[in-house]
Amino acid sequence: MGAIVSQTLLPMTGIILAGGKSSRMGCNKAFIEWDGVPLIERSLAIFHRVFSEVVISSNHPELYANYDVQVIKDNYPNQGPLGGLEACLRVAHYDYTFFAACDMPLLNSDVIRFMAEEIDGKDILAPEIAGGFYPLHAYYHKSCLTVFEKQLLAHRLSLRDIFRLCSVHYLTEEDFKDFPEIQRYLSSVNTPQECLALRKQQLQ
Repeated sequence: MGAIVSQTLLPMTGIILAGGKSSRMGCNKAFIEWDGVPLIERSLAIFHRVFSEVVISSNHPELYANYDVQVIKDNYPNQGPLGGLEACLRVAHYDYTFFAACDMPLLNSDVIRFMAEEIDGKDILAPEIAGGFYPLHAYYHKSCLTVFEKQLLAHRLSLRDIFRLCSVHYLTEEDFKDFPEIQRYLSSVNTPQECLALRKQQLQ
């Protein structure tokens, strides 16, 4: 199950990235039902238990009007996740912000809280598990804004480049030793096939 950490609200901003085109899924991933609940609602429920401020990143605020949460539109439209990161980080009330994509059905609040405890003053804190890194399940400091804006203006949108230009604290499998299912918690669903595979894993 992993270690249980403090349940007080963190003085940070939690942001759900729901601005993707979902072209490979064929429908808006935010509203895919998982155990009878749309993914966006699952993420919001977790974020409201963890963070003092919660917002959604989307250029279509009308889709989320029923959720009583601020929806932030990109300052640089059609620039992928980086556009959403920049816009949300700019308006966040707290210096550190946690970003997660809306297509992560197994988000775990204890993992998110544990990561917050590991922040050591770096610009970014992110998992690096089994050779892959997870920029959309990560903490970012407002100090990243200068780099974000510079990259957006140059149309250099790679999040991997962002990580090379900022100071990063990577959390490895050893750091997540209390969470043996960490890879499942970080899983995202981009296609119907991935969605089906993760549902099957959940039943095992």
